[in-house]
Amino acid sequence: MDDIDAGAVDAIVCWHVDRLTRSPRELEDVIDLADKRGIELATVTGEIDLGTPTGRLIARMLGAAARHEAEHKAERQKRQRRQNAEAGKVSGGGLRPYGYADDRITVIEEEAAIIREAARRALAGESLSSICRDFEQRDVRTPADRHWIPTTLRRLLASARISGRREHTPRSTSETTRPLLGEIVAEAVWPAIITAVDSDRLRALLNDPARDYRRQSATGRTYLLSGILRCGRCGHRMNGRPRTGVPRYVCPNVPGSGSCGGIATNTARTDDHVRDMLLTALDSPTLAQRIRSQTGDDHNLAELVRADEEQLEELAEAWATREISRKEWMAARAPIDLRLEKNRAELAGLSRHSPLITFIGTAEQMLNRWKAMNVSQQRAIVAATVRTISVAPANPRKRWDPDRFTFDWIA
Repeated sequence: MDDIDAGAVDAIVCWHVDRLTRSPRELEDVIDLADKRGIELATVTGEIDLGTPTGRLIARMLGAAARHEAEHKAERQKRQRRQNAEAGKVSGGGLRPYGYADDRITVIEEEAAIIREAARRALAGESLSSICRDFEQRDVRTPADRHWIPTTLRRLLASARISGRREHTPRSTSETTRPLLGEIVAEAVWPAIITAVDSDRLRALLNDPARDYRRQSATGRTYLLSGILRCGRCGHRMNGRPRTGVPRYVCPNVPGSGSCGGIATNTARTDDHVRDMLLTALDSPTLAQRIRSQTGDDHNLAELVRADEEQLEELAEAWATREISRKEWMAARAPIDLRLEKNRAELAGLSRHSPLITFIGTAEQMLNRWKAMNVSQQRAIVAATVRTISVAPANPRKRWDPDRFTFDWIA
């Protein structure tokens, strides 16, 4: 088109007009250029003169027919993909999925162990960035021979494939990116690497809108309580910021942000104080029992989510076989979708508390576990226990005042 507009081309030869374009909009561009530049169009299957009204009519009719055939073909392919998904068949194309061989069925045990490890660590509250950094140090690579990044790991762990289930993710023409979660439509022909319950927990956790994976740090978290600490004067989030080489949490004095910049506290002493308060709070038999009971709720919610997904599958099959009308299908689907959304949100909430299930124990056990954790893992424990911690102004008479801190407990 650029060459035509520049005058470098004065004729176009193609096999058939639908080989030139299948878009009526593009055909009009060709016609406009033909008027502007006097372009001749020749086709092997019969000449079309764009300089005449009859030639343009024929070209438009052929273009519309070609567009119809392209859309009809796309619809057939879409239905075929859906049928393959509902049969649990393997989908082809692209690189092999991590954890499986080139046949997409045989499990590669070495990679399966990595998936189980990543799933366990993510459910324990560790950030995907932290897991990816560890994998990079160990030189664990993707099927494309690249190091893992949070977005890629998130898609792997949220995929129903690793739990031996077939997922179908239809996408409209207006969508530019593939949704994270699709509809689970069948048991797959390949074996599972993790359990369906763990998969459901991961899917709920990783699809939680409260977690923004695009903003996760690529270099690792340095300050344990950034964002959890709140200024006792203005309520603004406090960030980690050193002064003369000494790490501190401060209320940032940023113009237009509403922060006052008037509160600061020593990082090391604050982290130790918060740790001691958490371990004291968690060293309670009543609290420990309540946290452990969440495991059963987690499992029950996962079962409810899976039952609703199966019911949606049955509804889709009834509509496909014309047992029910589209209107009936939409009416029956609406309450199930609402229930699914509610249960998935609750499952995500329970999953945020799951780090505590494996952490709680005696005071000595919890202290040893805390020391063995990285900052990301420690933060998961804090976030599962408190919503925020308010920091009041310092008492000038005291070098260190633990009474400055007010905890908003979750449990």
